Amino acid sequence: MYRHGDLLIEKIESIPESAKPKDDNIIVYGTTTGHAHKLFNGTVMEENGNIYLHVWGAGSVTHEEHNTIELPEGNYQVIRQIEYNPYLRVTRQVAD
Repeated sequence: MYRHGDLLIEKIESIPESAKPKDDNIIVYGTTTGHAHKLFNGTVMEENGNIYLHVWGAGSVTHEEHNTIELPEGNYQVIRQIEYNPYLRVTRQVAD
């Protein structure tokens, strides 16, 4: 598993065949700043709101506010992090 800001990137066996590649290789845009998590040396794919990465060779994920992380070759699922507020009894997506 890899963590990059508000993203958790988990290695998986395979990406669903119905997942479609995105044109810009932007994983997600930050909700607060609009900065982007971007994949290099791979393909970002989406299927039913789920985000997947197919990395070939040595890939990397960049963002203007975080250190670049390296990803080994393989398939990954991206999970947006959430947090729980026990006082309000609500969950919300972590803002990056």
